Amino acid sequence: KQWYQRRVAITAGENGGFRSSQDTVIGLQALSKFAEAINADMGTGNDDLVLVIGKGRSYFEKVIINNDNRLAVKEVIFAPAIGDYKIKWTGTGTAFVQLVSTYHISGFEYEPIFGLQSTVSMVDDMQSVSVLFTLPRDAPSTMYLLEISAPTGMVFTKALVEGQMQLTDGGFSTITRYDIKEGGQRLQLYIDPEARSDEIVLIIPLHSKFAVANRMPAQISLVDYYNPSLRQTIFYIIK
Repeated sequence: KQWYQRRVAITAGENGGFRSSQDTVIGLQALSKFAEAINADMGTGNDDLVLVIGKGRSYFEKVIINNDNRLAVKEVIFAPAIGDYKIKWTGTGTAFVQLVSTYHISGFEYEPIFGLQSTVSMVDDMQSVSVLFTLPRDAPSTMYLLEISAPTGMVFTKALVEGQMQLTDGGFSTITRYDIKEGGQRLQLYIDPEARSDEIVLIIPLHSKFAVANRMPAQISLVDYYNPSLRQTIFYIIK
């Protein structure tokens, strides 16, 4: 049961969906198995499942779950503030809790799990982003996903990515598959997990569709596909 809970928790989006067809299939299977696992009667009366949610030393929200409302969804909206939140529970029953956060914190140092870095340069008269990283040598993962967003006014194209995939002496030799999403706004590169010996460098050209002033930074994320808690995210900007 814990595996089902964990799988749904780490792959479900804030609106209940999943980020890929494969995750959707596995997520639906996990939800089905989880429903079977919690099909036992909940507590009654003084044995209701009670969750209390708090921050710091205080608790400010109580959720009571019993047979009458065990399939209901309860949403608790926190005040927009940084802090350590906590959940305690008493009674009998099962609850699935998902925390959805939206944030943008400047100047905060995150652990560089993969040593992920990026630079921007002109390659063959095209704006390109270079991505450098190293996969953990002793990690048990069987798939890593590198996801790159394109800056406004620019896109990734199949022709440009295929051109890099044909190279045998660069980092693209470690790529087993790629997907271009959202009309070229997002590029997903699936990395061979055996490529753990040295730093991997990928040079990815972008096609400029129209000029944009004061572009916002675009995101690059590298994640262990089957353990998304192992993730590093950085940003790059093309002026």
